[in-house]
Amino acid sequence: MIAAKLCRKPLTRAALAAGLGLLLLLEVALRAVGYSAPQWHQLDPRLGWTLRPHRHGWFVADGVRSPVHINPAGFRDREHPLDKADGVYRIAVLGDEYSEAMAVPFTQTWWWQLPAELGRCGFRPDKLVEVMNFGVAGYGTAQEYVLLQSTAMRYQPDLVLLQFSNRDDVVDNSFALSPEKQRPFFILDAHGVARIDDSFATAPAFDRRMQTRYRLATEIADHSRTWQLGRQLAGLAFIGEAHAHDDGAVLQAPHDEVWENAWRVTDALIGKINDYSRRNGAELAVVAVPHPLQVALRTGQGVSYPDQRLATLGKQLDVRVVALGEALAQKKETLYLPSGHWTRTAHRIAAAAVAQRLCGATARPG
Repeated sequence: MIAAKLCRKPLTRAALAAGLGLLLLLEVALRAVGYSAPQWHQLDPRLGWTLRPHRHGWFVADGVRSPVHINPAGFRDREHPLDKADGVYRIAVLGDEYSEAMAVPFTQTWWWQLPAELGRCGFRPDKLVEVMNFGVAGYGTAQEYVLLQSTAMRYQPDLVLLQFSNRDDVVDNSFALSPEKQRPFFILDAHGVARIDDSFATAPAFDRRMQTRYRLATEIADHSRTWQLGRQLAGLAFIGEAHAHDDGAVLQAPHDEVWENAWRVTDALIGKINDYSRRNGAELAVVAVPHPLQVALRTGQGVSYPDQRLATLGKQLDVRVVALGEALAQKKETLYLPSGHWTRTAHRIAAAAVAQRLCGATARPG
């Protein structure tokens, strides 16, 4: 028995050495082909999470690989100076994964294509239109409002484009409905005024994740291409489970007090974004991204509750609402990837539809 144990030890060491050798070869091979997929997001005590500045690499999902570069300010966009040059009309885009748009190349995103589309229809012919993207995956309207106050308004936009997702923004705005609790929420007080609740930042669970050892582990892991590949493969395996709850219930009118409260909070947040934008010299327009079911069933615009409620709110606030359901539902091409991201075709259609609506509003008398 002693001899058997002594025999197993060299075998164990040999297997370990072989395994480490294979990992080293894989690491070298991945670096040779230019593979890099760092962790794109980091914890943030004000917003819950943000993109990590200066990160670049590849985003892989649904068999699609696209290059990603995060600018020094922490957004997927080119770098913009804070000071707005004379003769420039600035548009600030607030949104979630449809604006972060990791699944398509930088120049294929809807917001990148928007200035060219606006130029074709004569929007602000005396100005150079500059679009700035502040979209971060997973954000709800509450986080977008906080981001507008803390960061986006510093760039002096003339127009704030709030990209609203029919699929999950109302859920993300509700503490009761959202599965992700470590973010700021707004609560309606007795007078119906939305007040921020940012207590997540002092919760023990969030504090543990903010500790140095977790941040250090992320930094170290960013230097291992093998670890990055393993994380991506694991993430792809859970995509179906992550979207299993997405049954389209949000397309219906609120069926209980929890859902109605979620919508009241959403209405109040859009009102706050409108008030804050106007106080700082900017207009607000809302771009409503349809639920994938709206496009799959070719239902278009006007039949889903989110589109109807946003249209009503837009009239009350005198805010333009651009519902993209009809424009996307008319196309027979594949517009949503299995992971829920837009395809290049969807981005192109969205850019044209938003520009057409903005140009039409500009042309109206008064």
